[in-house]
Amino acid sequence: MGGEKNGARRGARGETRWISLSRKASRVRADITFAVIDGLVVMAAYAAALALRMLDPLVSNGDTLWSDLLRFLPVIIVVHILANAVSGAYGHVWEYASITEASRLAIANGAAMVVIVSLEWLARNAVGLVVPYLTLVAGGLFTFLLTGLLRFRSRLFSFRKTGGGPAVLVVGSGVEAAAFARRLSDIEGGGHVVGFVYDRNGGPRSSRLVADLPVLGSLEDIPTIVGDLAVDQVVVAGVNPKVVRSVVDSCLEINVRLRILPGVEDIVKDRTAPLDVRDIKVEDLLVREAVETDMSNVADLIRGKTVLITGAGGSIGSEIVRQVLSYEAAEVWALDRDETLLHEAQITWGDRARLMLCDVRDAEAVLRAVELIKPNLIFHAAALKHVPMLERFPIEAVLTNVVGTRNLIEAASRVGADRFVLISTDKAVDPNSVMGASKRAAEILVKTGNARDDGCIYTAVRFGNVLGSRGSVIPTFVSQIRAGGPVTVTDSRMKRYFMTVNEAVQLVLQSAALAEGSEIFLLDMGEQVFIDDLARRLIRLAGLIPDVDIAIEYTGVRPGEKLEEVLARGPVEVTSHAKIFEARLMDPGGGIVADAVADLEEAAHKGDTNMLIDRLNDLVWGLPAGEPDLTEMAIKQT
Repeated sequence: MGGEKNGARRGARGETRWISLSRKASRVRADITFAVIDGLVVMAAYAAALALRMLDPLVSNGDTLWSDLLRFLPVIIVVHILANAVSGAYGHVWEYASITEASRLAIANGAAMVVIVSLEWLARNAVGLVVPYLTLVAGGLFTFLLTGLLRFRSRLFSFRKTGGGPAVLVVGSGVEAAAFARRLSDIEGGGHVVGFVYDRNGGPRSSRLVADLPVLGSLEDIPTIVGDLAVDQVVVAGVNPKVVRSVVDSCLEINVRLRILPGVEDIVKDRTAPLDVRDIKVEDLLVREAVETDMSNVADLIRGKTVLITGAGGSIGSEIVRQVLSYEAAEVWALDRDETLLHEAQITWGDRARLMLCDVRDAEAVLRAVELIKPNLIFHAAALKHVPMLERFPIEAVLTNVVGTRNLIEAASRVGADRFVLISTDKAVDPNSVMGASKRAAEILVKTGNARDDGCIYTAVRFGNVLGSRGSVIPTFVSQIRAGGPVTVTDSRMKRYFMTVNEAVQLVLQSAALAEGSEIFLLDMGEQVFIDDLARRLIRLAGLIPDVDIAIEYTGVRPGEKLEEVLARGPVEVTSHAKIFEARLMDPGGGIVADAVADLEEAAHKGDTNMLIDRLNDLVWGLPAGEPDLTEMAIKQT
C-alpha cells in the first residue's frame, strides 16, 4: 500500500519523457547563448586591459604583448566560462537577480583570475609566453563589471512601476495571469509580480514574456524561484484544484504565503473588477470543476411543498434546510434532538424555517411530529456517525441509525408523504464497523420501503466525507495545528473521499428529483485523498512547515476503520446527471427486514450487545447467529 501511495504521487507529479528532454534542450540552448556572449565579453575586457597597459610610454614590446595575449586568450575564455558554469552563473532569469547571483558571479571571476594568473606563470616559464599580471588582473575586473552589467542591466536601468509591496510569483501564464499582473501593478503597495510559472509540471522553459515579465519555469521550480528571488507570495490565478494541490505540495518545505485569485475571469472582462485575492483554503484543494446543472427539476419538486429535514442541526442537515429555503417551499421544518445545535442553526435561517425538537428513536414522538407537519418531502439526515465511538456503543448506533430510520419511514407512510430521502455514507459498503453496518441496514429499510405501495417514493443517497462536518478529520487537524501539534494521522496509507457540503447537498436534491423508488444513488466524489497529504497541506496553509513547525504522529488504524472506502460493489448505472450514479442492489424482502429490525430493537432495549451484533450481522450479511463479530469480518461482496 505504501508503494501504491508513492506510485500515485509519482504519477501525479511526473513528467513525460519528451517534455523533460525538451526542457533540458531549451536550458542548454539558453546557456550556450549566454556562454558565447560571455566569451565575447572576456575578449573585449582583456583587450581593453592591454590597451590601457599600452598607454604607458615605457612599454616598448607592444607587438609581442598583443601576440602573446591572442595566443593565451582562448585559455582565458575557457577558464572564465568554466568558472561561471561551476559557480552556477548560468540558468537564471537575471532581470530579477538578487545578491545571491551577484556573489556567484564575483566568486566565478575571482576563481578565474587566480587560475589564469597561475596558468600564465606556468606558460611564462615553459614557453616564454608573457602577458603582464596587471593586465590579467585588470582584464578579470573588467570581465566582472561587464558580465555583471549584462546580467543586471534590467535591475540597474529598469524603471518599471512595481507598486511596492510584497514580491509575487504568479502561477499561470495565460491571459488571466497577465491581466492580474497588470492590475496588481496599478495598486499602490499591492505588490509587484516578479514573474510567472506554468500551471503544470514539465512546462517548457523559455525566455517567453507575459505582460513584459518572464515565465520562470514550472510548478516544480517554485521552491527554487522563491528562494532565488525572495518571493513573499505565490498567487494561483484561477481555481483549479489539481494546480492548487501541486502548488501547496511544492511549497511544503518553504516559508512563503500561498494565495489564490478565484474570480480571475472577472478581471479579464472588466478592468474595474476588484482583485479578490485571498489565502488558499482547504476547500480550494478539494473543489471540483463545476458541472452545468439544471435545477429547475429541483425547484419543481420543492415549490409549494412542505419539507421536513431531520438532523437539521448538523452540517449536512442545516445545509439542506438552507438550500431548500431558496426554492419557495410552502413550509420548511427543521427537526433535531439537540436543542443547542438547532438553535445555532436557526440563527442562519432566521424565522423562515420552523423548528421541531424531537428524537427519531422515539417512535411515538416521531409519529406525532410527522402528523403535525404532514410533510410532502422528507430528507432524513439524522444519524450517529463517529466510527470508533460507535464501536464502543453499538446499541446507540442501532437505535438512532436503524430504529430511527424505521420510525420515520413508518410515520411517512402513515401521513402519505410523497418522497423520502435517506442520507447514507460510503461506509455502508462492505461494512466492517457498527456505524457502517447500521447505515447499510438503513439503506435496506429504504430499499424495502417501496413494497408498502403507499404512494411514497423511498430512496437513499450515498456519499463520503464532507468538509467541516462535526467529528470529521479536518476540524480535528485544524484544532491540533492551532494547539501547536502534534497532528495525529492513523495511517499514512489511509485515503478518503471528500466533498464540499454545498456540492453534496446540491446533488442530494438532484437525486431526490431523479428518484422513482428503491434507488441507492451514489454521488461522484472524485478522487480519494491521502489523509497524510491532507494533514501536511493543512499545516502548510496555516503558514507552518510539516515535520518542522508541527509534528505528525501516526497512531494506527482504530477499530472499525478501513484504509480506504468505496462507494459501491457490483453493478453501477448512470443516470441523467453526470455526477449521480445508481447502485443496483437486491431487494431482501420487506417482511424479513421488518422482523430483523424488531429483533435488533429488542436486543438494544435489553442491553444485550452480543445479541445485537448477531442480529445486525443477520440483517446486513444474512449470516446465522454465532458467526464472527462484525468488527472482525473480512470484506464481503454485497
